[in-house]
This record gives sequence, structure tokens and C-alpha cells, in this order.
Amino acid sequence: MKKSDLILCQEEIQVSVTLTAFLTGVTIFFTGLLLVNFASYDISVKIPILFLIISTFGFLYATLIFSNASGLLSRLDHKKFERFIIVGDYIAEYLGVYCLILAIPLVINVITADALLRYATLISALGGLVLYHSGGFSIMERNFKKEHYAFLIIIILLEISSFYTQIYLEKYFIYVALFLLAFILLITYFAKKEG
Repeated sequence: MKKSDLILCQEEIQVSVTLTAFLTGVTIFFTGLLLVNFASYDISVKIPILFLIISTFGFLYATLIFSNASGLLSRLDHKKFERFIIVGDYIAEYLGVYCLILAIPLVINVITADALLRYATLISALGGLVLYHSGGFSIMERNFKKEHYAFLIIIILLEISSFYTQIYLEKYFIYVALFLLAFILLITYFAKKEG
């Protein structure tokens, strides 16, 4: 590996570690906000907390994987280094980013009854996700090619269903939200196999 390639790989690790460490802090903040502000936790609070906890661990483990990749780079184990970066990216995006994005509208549902804030948050979260995918930036597109749009539509429909059931049909909320979470976990698992 040329020195310029080595420097680029080191910079990639630095950016990845910085971003995932920062996002770990963001998810811990949101989780703490919910835990401190609610004395009892009904299912409408527990599910967003669950999404945030999974997101926190997704970012935390991605940070650890990226940090461990730096040791492989210094030992010039390029094949393992590349694998660590890819797996770190998968975990950060699917478990970290997706769970965080999907948790935010559910958290807003819990902390405010204001319809404008609720729907603006949902539209912003899902609109941003659509732009991210349609811009060709998503890891899901690399993993699943054309199927990633079908997966994105399923995620959006399940998030809208979770959002709606959390507000209006709470007894179904846990089922819809856990199905959404299971779908994301399956995508994560199969992305690892595809990539």
C-alpha cells in the first residue's frame, strides 16, 4: 500500500470514529431525556427508548470496529482492515442511523401533543431518508441494488404505521414497531452476507 493510500485510510478511520462517537452521544442524550422525564413507562415510551438503545449500541460497536481497524491498518493487514470498515459501516448505518432516524418521530410523539411538530418531524425524517436513498448515498443501495427501494418503502410504511399506532391505536403499536425493528435487523444481517 502506498503512503498516500495509507493516509487516506487513516483519515477514513478518523472521520468514521468521530462521527459514530458523536452520534453515540446524541442517542444517549435522547435516551436520557426520555428516562429522566417519565416516571412510568408505558409501551409508547418503551419502544422509542428501545430504538434509541439499539441505535446507541449500533454506533458504539461501529466506533469500536472502526478503532480496531486502525490497528489492522498499522499491521498492514489490508484484507481484514477492509472487512472491518465495511462491517462498521453496515452496523453504523442500519442499526445506528436507521434506528435513530426512526426513533425521533416516536420520541416527539411522546414529548409533545402538538400535531404540527409531530407531523413535521415524521415528514422530515422520512423525507430525508428518501433523499438519502435517491441521491445514491445509502449503503443499502450498495448491498441490495434495485431491491433497496422496495426495502425503503417497507421501512417507510412501517414507520408511518408505528407513528400512527403509537398515537391512535396503542395496543397495536408494539407489534408494528417490533416488526419494523425485526425488518431492520434482517436487512443488517443479510447486508453483511451480500457485501
